[in-house]
Amino acid sequence: MKQAKTILNKSGFTFVEAMIVIALFAIIGVSLFSSLSLGLKVWKRATQLNLAERKAILGLERLSTELRRTYNYPSIGFWGEKDHMEFVGIYRDEILNISYQYAPQEKCVYRSGLSMQRSGLAEGSPLRRVLLEVKNFTLSFYGFDTETGTFTFFDSWNYTKSGIPLAVKVSLTLEDGKGFEKIVAIPIVQ
Repeated sequence: MKQAKTILNKSGFTFVEAMIVIALFAIIGVSLFSSLSLGLKVWKRATQLNLAERKAILGLERLSTELRRTYNYPSIGFWGEKDHMEFVGIYRDEILNISYQYAPQEKCVYRSGLSMQRSGLAEGSPLRRVLLEVKNFTLSFYGFDTETGTFTFFDSWNYTKSGIPLAVKVSLTLEDGKGFEKIVAIPIVQ
């Protein structure tokens, strides 16, 4: 009988072992729940962007990329007003005269690019296409103000007077009222 009692005591779990197992399962369960919850929040935030917002973000990225590739080419330079700008960009080993123009009556931002190297195209009209459909679009140019001796944003930019700006601020408003603003530094000037 004594031998049966010792075998009975050796089988089963102690209270401490059972609590450790329960604690491990609780930690694993909490981590799985938090991962799932975070994933659902990210998915919800990603699906909240509508198509117009996605196009605006992509359009701003395209404009930013081209501004960062600006090249100092004196025959074209860098010109800008509140609703349009023109500059030189390099794309696939080709020098392009790139311009962005906002047409308020059509509520569109147009992008056009004209190759400066292909023969015959320099005389023709540039390829123009809609980049963004927006309610409002404004540009401002960051540079040194010789009158005040400080750096500031200007509503217009003249290449022959000031060279290439240090940065360009792009502000746009979508039809639903959501606004975007991005400041793009131009590395060639830095």
